[in-house]
Amino acid sequence: MRARILLTGAALGAALLTGGTVATAQAAPAPSEARTYVDVGTFSSQSACQSFGSAGIYSDWYCKKSSTTSNWHLWVNLDS
Repeated sequence: MRARILLTGAALGAALLTGGTVATAQAAPAPSEARTYVDVGTFSSQSACQSFGSAGIYSDWYCKKSSTTSNWHLWVNLDS
């Protein structure tokens, strides 16, 4: 009987953990939601781009190296 209660408790605990994980995953934005990024600056180094991005007012940003020059571009999501 104790073994049955222990197994039932373990199964319920696993179900709760799985449910919590599923709820967290569902709270994340759906991949189909497209975010719009705008190029707001060009920098000569990655560190300069990242410094400017982290000091800015936008929380959603990234730096990307230009495919044609050695410059870095700061892209921000204006909704962030």
